[in-house]
Amino acid sequence: MASRATPPSRTAGGGGRARSAKRALLSTESSPYYRIWVLTNVTGKPFGLRFGERFDLNLTEWRVLLTVADKPGITAQTLSDFTGLDKMSVSRVVRKLESQGRLARENSEADRRSFHLSLTDEGWAVYGEIAQAAIKREAHVYASLSESELKTLHQLLGKLLLQARNDPTGDEPNE
Repeated sequence: MASRATPPSRTAGGGGRARSAKRALLSTESSPYYRIWVLTNVTGKPFGLRFGERFDLNLTEWRVLLTVADKPGITAQTLSDFTGLDKMSVSRVVRKLESQGRLARENSEADRRSFHLSLTDEGWAVYGEIAQAAIKREAHVYASLSESELKTLHQLLGKLLLQARNDPTGDEPNE
């Protein structure tokens, strides 16, 4: 992650005296990781206003619906691994979506402790409406990129995701 020291914070009306000699280790302007996080938040922000209350659905629940629609039969464990969500969050979301009649669980024949997830007709109806808006939102965000830039972005994000998954604990090797 790129970092750059920032000037010390100033006190309001303090005559320009530094409040602290400490400096930030990470720059919000030059850290790609931070900027990806902000982009995710900014692009997802309209979701709550447009769909949250109407469908009693938060952004994480939508993302689980999206993933199950794209990967029918996915297990909760694989869903957790694929999305990076912790097992408890996935379990909570699955229970809620199931209670809303949007998600169905089917026991796995291979492992009785595991189950496969799929959307119900109600789940597909909600998915269909939100997915149409998501496609338009993505197109708007990507409109500033050329086809070549978009292809490069997808390739780079894939490489970064693979690298992050190779070290899921975030531990760096000792040097």
